[in-house]
Amino acid sequence: MWLRSKKEFMKKFGKRVKMFRLLTNLTQEQLAEKCDCSAQTISGIETGYSFPSSNILFKLAEILEVSPAEFFKFENVSGKEINSMVQQLSEEFVNLSEEQQKIMIKIMKVL
Repeated sequence: MWLRSKKEFMKKFGKRVKMFRLLTNLTQEQLAEKCDCSAQTISGIETGYSFPSSNILFKLAEILEVSPAEFFKFENVSGKEINSMVQQLSEEFVNLSEEQQKIMIKIMKVL
């Protein structure tokens, strides 16, 4: 997928970081502490304002238990694929606990 600008790239990257942080149920402050950086640094990354150093990038991947490459996976999907995904998510969502549903809602807001 071709991104139109550096700003768009950084925002998409930041959304991926935030999604993985929410999946691990960490706050920005907790993630920052584990990465040996400030909460402002994590906030800047998640909002697309700044890009992490290679050191922080690898720490993020380790702490969030993903490959660094996962942060760079930006995909385009068609309307038909989206409808299919929404149907599948709806079916799975009703089987989640209330706490799991709240976490999923947070993640979807990030996306």
